[in-house]
Amino acid sequence: MRKCVVTETVQNYKCPCCGSPLSFDGKTQNMHCKSCGNDFSAETMQQLEGENKKSHYDWDNYEPRSFSEAEQGGFASYTCPSCGAEITGDDSMSATVCPYCGNSTIVQGKFEGAARPDYIVPFKTDKKSAMEAFENACKKAPFLPNAFKNRKKIEEMSGVYVPFWMFDCDCEADISYNAQQVSHWSDSRYDYTKIDHFRLIRSGSIGFENIPADASKKTDDTYIEAVEPFDCSEAVDFAPGYISGFLAEKYDISAEERKQRANERVKRSTEEMFRSTTGGYSAVETASSYIGFSGGKIRYALLPIWMLNIKYGDKSYRYAINGQTGKVAGDYPVDKRKKRMFFLKTLGIAYAAAAVIVLLLLK
Repeated sequence: MRKCVVTETVQNYKCPCCGSPLSFDGKTQNMHCKSCGNDFSAETMQQLEGENKKSHYDWDNYEPRSFSEAEQGGFASYTCPSCGAEITGDDSMSATVCPYCGNSTIVQGKFEGAARPDYIVPFKTDKKSAMEAFENACKKAPFLPNAFKNRKKIEEMSGVYVPFWMFDCDCEADISYNAQQVSHWSDSRYDYTKIDHFRLIRSGSIGFENIPADASKKTDDTYIEAVEPFDCSEAVDFAPGYISGFLAEKYDISAEERKQRANERVKRSTEEMFRSTTGGYSAVETASSYIGFSGGKIRYALLPIWMLNIKYGDKSYRYAINGQTGKVAGDYPVDKRKKRMFFLKTLGIAYAAAAVIVLLLLK
């Protein structure tokens, strides 16, 4: 005699708006909440069931290319003994100052062991334009010491091709939100407040191209991201001639190490785009977020940045200037005396204005 085992699975659904049990309404063919009165279609319930999916990120493995022997013969390599930067230039160039730390003694060595970039975005601004962009930025910096704007130091600015990993991917996302719409009104006896609760569901796909993640330990991510974006439509296949007259740094952060940063940027950008579609509510909170992508590709690129390092007092100030747009990023020193005088002057004006008002009131 055979034994038959029957397994029964019961699926309980809860209202995504108020948390009460849902029941199936045969008339409407929807799941109905008796507590808040909301109805949910089968399609909506499937989307809600998918909220527990975990985000996944799928990148391919980058295989670096090598320079040919002929190409290697046209480069010179320099190493900074202070910060450890490995810098490349054409063999006719004599590098004397490290663009990252400002050290005036860098050692020339044999060019070897570098990976060949897939493409390069050429410099569009010359040194004169970059210097003007920096000087204009200095004019907008409050309480900047007069001695800081040393023309001789500014002239030590270097054009550097900074190594970047560029990520492409096709992204799919399902994000849901808890939203509230608050209404207020009054009558002759009472003040009323009504709060409506909503579950917002957003699904879609986005294609990303050229998500940059710098591949240098010497660069400050905050500054580098601050001078973005770079116009990668102007990118060209790498050729040694583009390095002539400039410096280029070898990458010292692998593509594998930068995948997490690319994941973060994809996730943040996707969530910001989806969030922008949830306007019109009093409050919106993310309830769940699934982000996944496939076909992730990685390429090695050199992007143009003017670098400047100025030592003032006992501190070094680093600046990055976009080699295409002239956008400047960096911190500026503050002249404490200028700042103090400004506040004293402002305070004096405030006291004078108060005195005038008092006199007018006494009349």
